[in-house]
Amino acid sequence: MTGGDRSDYLLYDGECPACSAYLAMSRLQHLYPGLRVLDARTEPGLVADLRRRGYEINIGMVLCLGGKIHFGADATRLIAIFGHASPSWWRRFALTAIGSAPWSARLYPWLNHGRGILLRLLGRGPIA
Repeated sequence: MTGGDRSDYLLYDGECPACSAYLAMSRLQHLYPGLRVLDARTEPGLVADLRRRGYEINIGMVLCLGGKIHFGADATRLIAIFGHASPSWWRRFALTAIGSAPWSARLYPWLNHGRGILLRLLGRGPIA
C-alpha cells in the first residue's frame, strides 16, 4: 500500500470503542502515514456519497485505496494484511484472527451485530 494517494482513506465509526480498538491495534496510521483515517460521524458528505453507491457505513467500515473501495469484511481483511508489517507477534495474531483468518468473513456480521449492541449500551445511535 502506498501512503501518498489523497484518495486513500479509512472511514470508520469513531464513537465505536471496538472499531477504534481495531484501528489502534492495526497501527495503520503509524505504518502508512499518508492514509487518511476519517470518523464517519464527522464526514456526512462522504457517508452520503458512499450510501448512494450502496455502502452502508453502519454495517461496515470502508477502506479506499487508489480509488477502489473495500467494504466491511474485505476492509478488515486488508487492515489485517497491512498489520502484518508490525513487529509484534501478538498484534499480527489478533489482526489475523479478526480480519484475515478463513472464518473472518463469516464472523464479520456477528462482530458488527455486537458493535450495534455495544453502541446501544453506551447510548450512541447509528451514524446518520
